[in-house]
Amino acid sequence: MGYATLDAALALPNNLPPERIHIVITDTLKSDANFLIHHFVGNQLKADRSVILVGLAQIFNHYFLIGRKLGINLQTYKQSGQFSFLDGLTHLNPYSHTTPYPPAKTPSTPTGTLDGSLGSKDVLRSFYQIIKDHLQSKKNPLLVLDDVSVLLQSGLGLREVCQFVNKLKSLVESMDGTLVTVCHADEQGTEDIEQDAFVKTILASAELVLQVQALGSGLARDVHGQLSILHGSKCMPNTTLNYLGQSLHYKILDNNVHFFAKGISQGVL
Repeated sequence: MGYATLDAALALPNNLPPERIHIVITDTLKSDANFLIHHFVGNQLKADRSVILVGLAQIFNHYFLIGRKLGINLQTYKQSGQFSFLDGLTHLNPYSHTTPYPPAKTPSTPTGTLDGSLGSKDVLRSFYQIIKDHLQSKKNPLLVLDDVSVLLQSGLGLREVCQFVNKLKSLVESMDGTLVTVCHADEQGTEDIEQDAFVKTILASAELVLQVQALGSGLARDVHGQLSILHGSKCMPNTTLNYLGQSLHYKILDNNVHFFAKGISQGVL
């Protein structure tokens, strides 16, 4: 269900990320990395493993519609309990306290809701507990946070958000699972001391980093961006992540994403 050319580039055993690792995906305003989420989710579901997706940037229908194009029916997996969607967007902070909750027992109803609309000082602690409850009894789960930058942008503190991610990393490791964290890493953000420190802290906890960027030229006919595959600072030698870092171009199609070495597409201007 994942992208065959990305599977070939990553060369992971059974096309699944190793257990007990943290994968960090970074993107920019000009190059959204959402398509990479579906690669890992699709492979995990195909292997009959559980997925918990925490949607901090999008609602369930967004992932459902993209998944359907890729041949993944997230609604069916959600009904079976193999896929759980936690809505962390619609009631994230006190500004959303008047937002109506989704009706119960509809196809788009989330599995659970992270509710910070009451403005509790312990909002991230309650978020952690909800996620932990949904992870219970799951074997080798994949937990996806999309994307944690939203928490910082919503006014939550840098230290608290970083501790939240680290606690989830430890929790997933204890369950022999994998954590995938998405965060924005625009170059303009380096001028924001807090945002820059946040990105560096998240990257420092990763074994594998997938960096999605726009082309340097900004112009292409058949290339939509580039993906850098990098060892994270936590990557240990002699593991299943023993590949050389590489940078690829990619093109997003209707029902696939094609990755290829730089310079081989005739569409590069």
